[in-house]
Amino acid sequence: MKYFFLKSKILLFLGLFLSTPNFAQLSIVGKWETKDIIGYTNVAEYSLLKEKAQNYYRSVEFNLDGSFSCGETMQCLTDCFVFTSGTYAMIDNDHVHLVVENIRFVGLTCGMKKVQREDSIKDLGVFYIYKEGDAIRLIPSTGDLQNDRDKMLYAQMLDSFVKEWKSYNYVWSNTDGNQPEEIVTDCKRNLVDLDNYKIVFSKNESYGNVFLLRENENYHYVVYNAVNRKVSLAYPKNKS
Repeated sequence: MKYFFLKSKILLFLGLFLSTPNFAQLSIVGKWETKDIIGYTNVAEYSLLKEKAQNYYRSVEFNLDGSFSCGETMQCLTDCFVFTSGTYAMIDNDHVHLVVENIRFVGLTCGMKKVQREDSIKDLGVFYIYKEGDAIRLIPSTGDLQNDRDKMLYAQMLDSFVKEWKSYNYVWSNTDGNQPEEIVTDCKRNLVDLDNYKIVFSKNESYGNVFLLRENENYHYVVYNAVNRKVSLAYPKNKS
């Protein structure tokens, strides 16, 4: 019964995820607030929020002619302000290709940043455009839309589990495994055959490493306590 509950819950999650307008035609044209300078800040992805006010610190603007410019609001020339610009091309409705063609440093304290200018002029590659309300995330991609969708789904499923992990039961087993696959193999399999499951995503939390396992459309969560070297499948608690 509890596995029926888990499967129903996951199917509902999948339905809600796939029914959202994240995969509809997206337009990045316009001005966006950004925490990071595109092509300069070393980050895994860029988070953009549609411009609503004029008091934002950093912004990026995508123009209709395929160019973009990104920079900071200058407040005092004793600081150093960074501006990048370049071109973008929509690969399809869900992917954009970014190239930084120029970078400028303005201010009295830029120093060695100007020496490193050439390091920031480069092809940034393809990004998956993921929409979240008034915001979009530009996430590095190979251009495979299904793979991008799967990664976002897995990330959201683990985020959901992290919020609810205390609502599960655990039956801990000792493990000497060092690799994720070895650790999962040592998990007690009560009523669950994990032989054909594959680890598709993982996340490190304060209470342990969480692995998301998948076989076709069936999913399970496994938690590994690296301090005590114990591992357990997450079993949904029966609702009273």
